[in-house]
Amino acid sequence: MPGINWEKLMRNRLAIFTVAALLPLTGGASLAIAGQAVAAPPPPVVTVTGTVDDCDDDASPEEVTIATSKESKTDDTGVKSSNKYSVNFKNIPKKGRSATATVTCVGGSTYTQDFKINGAQGTTPVTQKVHLEP
Repeated sequence: MPGINWEKLMRNRLAIFTVAALLPLTGGASLAIAGQAVAAPPPPVVTVTGTVDDCDDDASPEEVTIATSKESKTDDTGVKSSNKYSVNFKNIPKKGRSATATVTCVGGSTYTQDFKINGAQGTTPVTQKVHLEP
């Protein structure tokens, strides 16, 4: 009957214990790395700005409201005095989004204009100029 090779047996046991000790550590590291995944950043701000014409009845504009399927913004500050508007959108994807501008004039007359708001292609905020007219 051959003798037991104690040296080989001890090396095998040491290898088994080493693997058993390392497996939980590497699995935990994998979970820690997976847990650090970050959601995509929101799209950058898109500013829509421009000039506003009077309504068909020659009434001066009072406010501009621009609406998309996700958000609606109104500017009534500079419209009355300068016929200019500026609104910021935070949810415009890269492919852009359809929008409708509604201009409300003194006396309640209105007109609308449809256009597309172009999304930013990178991470830098962008400005789009749109002239509104009846």
